[in-house]
Amino acid sequence: MSLLNGNRSRRNAYAQRRKSAADSPSRGRSSGGNRRKAPERKKASRGPKLKLPSLHVSPRGVLGLLRWTAGLAVVAVILFGAASGLVKAYNFCTTSDYFAVTDIRVTGNSQLKTEDILEACGLRKGENSLLVNVHKAEQKLVGNPWIEHVSIRRELPGSFTITIKERVPLFCARKDNTLYYINGKGEIIAPVSTENFRSLPVLEIGPGGEEALPMVASFVEEFRHAGFPFDISQISWIRLSAGGGFELYWESRRLRLSIGVENWKDNLRRIASVVTDIEKRKETVMVTSIRAADGQVWMTKAQQETQSNTD
Repeated sequence: MSLLNGNRSRRNAYAQRRKSAADSPSRGRSSGGNRRKAPERKKASRGPKLKLPSLHVSPRGVLGLLRWTAGLAVVAVILFGAASGLVKAYNFCTTSDYFAVTDIRVTGNSQLKTEDILEACGLRKGENSLLVNVHKAEQKLVGNPWIEHVSIRRELPGSFTITIKERVPLFCARKDNTLYYINGKGEIIAPVSTENFRSLPVLEIGPGGEEALPMVASFVEEFRHAGFPFDISQISWIRLSAGGGFELYWESRRLRLSIGVENWKDNLRRIASVVTDIEKRKETVMVTSIRAADGQVWMTKAQQETQSNTD
């Protein structure tokens, strides 16, 4: 019994040693799994590399670059010299007495005095002609109501020519208790004053006369060439109306003329022929009024008018 027990005990001890030897690798592995691992090195990510173009400089290229730089420097020096020369030339011209204004001619003015025109535009003798602003001087003159158009021409070294086109007054008309000069279109030019007084007929607009107003300029032009024995300046007034047409009063003969608006050119020539005929026969003083309309001419004599007044 003891022997068996002794063998059994040795056998158990041997089996236990084998079991512990079999378990030892797993422990080693398990213990090794608990160990702290060393940090792994991250591999650097390789991105796309920027490749610079290779520059190959030859001796000829360097020489060409030097030549180009030298040429650019020469051009810069030339431009600087030219700019400096222009500045000096400008200063010389604008201060030299050679370009001083010595002669100013004004043409085309009849209503305006030459002195008033020069004062208005600002041109003066002795100033430098290159410093005169021609456009600005013209604009100052255009603002005058008597001037319709103006041009100023510069003639170096020191001469100016001012050409004026004035508005031509044909009549005088009353508006708001003021007498104005007006042109053939009925446009107001300027008030009548003692300084610009001209003997012109007074234009009156009667009932319906506005329709004939655009024809006044043509009427005056035809009147001058119709052959009347007197000038239009001897007419004291002209009245426009629908019933009377163009009515004129010849003050020196105390004769009233009436021209119908319809076919007024033919009527004007007929009445001019009649007036010329009675003026040659010295019978104008015997006539008080003449009317031309519808292709016919009527005359009213002083005796007939006196008789009708008596009746």
